[in-house]
Amino acid sequence: MAARPEGETELRTSASGHYSGRFMLRPLPGTVPSLQARLVAVTLADHAGAALDTAGPVLDR
Repeated sequence: MAARPEGETELRTSASGHYSGRFMLRPLPGTVPSLQARLVAVTLADHAGAALDTAGPVLDR
């Protein structure tokens, strides 16, 4: 099993090829998130990117 890096992990989300935000994973000191927790985080970032892709352009007011 590969060692996970210490500290924060950044998950970037994009829509239509454009960066739209990020999720930061910050485990408690001395803990390692389970595979299931990491898969949930990736799935949430993927869904957020897909939702932003269908939201349409941001309008300046």
